[in-house]
Amino acid sequence: MTQITVNVNQQPQHCVSPISIAELLALKQLEKKGTAVARNNNIVRKSQWSATYLNHGDTLDIFTLVAGG
Repeated sequence: MTQITVNVNQQPQHCVSPISIAELLALKQLEKKGTAVARNNNIVRKSQWSATYLNHGDTLDIFTLVAGG
């Protein structure tokens, strides 16, 4: 296993590689419902999160739906 750094919402995140988007979201305790992810400025479909592995230096933008009034 290798240590990599990815930028998540403009913050460095150190993690062990290999790690998929789905695994990273689980570590961050984020729900799949209401969440969208862009990797290196490209939206990744939820169906691909488990198969999309992160590389050192990747940039992730994680968007979560917030409801309120």
